[in-house]
Amino acid sequence: MAAGLLLAAAPAQAKRQVEAFDSQAWAQLQASLKTPALVVFSTTDCGHCPAVLAQLAAAPERKRQRAPLIAVVMDQAPGEDDSGLLANPHYKRADRVFAFQGQAAALRYSVDPGWRGITPYIALLRPGRPVQWVLGPPQAEDLAAWARSRPGQ
Repeated sequence: MAAGLLLAAAPAQAKRQVEAFDSQAWAQLQASLKTPALVVFSTTDCGHCPAVLAQLAAAPERKRQRAPLIAVVMDQAPGEDDSGLLANPHYKRADRVFAFQGQAAALRYSVDPGWRGITPYIALLRPGRPVQWVLGPPQAEDLAAWARSRPGQ
């Protein structure tokens, strides 16, 4: 009986899910930002994306900033293969996984009008700061500059 009470009192862990990245998602994500974050826009067939996700997951700068790693999958819609995405070892490294919901070109344009969909496309985010964009694997200098920047600078 006591064991049952302990189990009932333990907080339930939130189940990971694939979140919809729709036309409002980018603005909402940036507006809700309280801490730095790293966002990797990728596709399931991207050859460099797995290494970039691994690099960013292990980055000392990310760990010091306690920055969540967010993956946005552009070639699958939410509900298409959520269990496959969440089981994929590359996306397991991400704290949150989004999937494009809607017209891909319009969603890319809403993120960055100059972006043509090449992946990995990385957003280094800090509250109150402009987005720092990196195409391909980020250099050590990119991560260091992101880690050094402060809101309002």
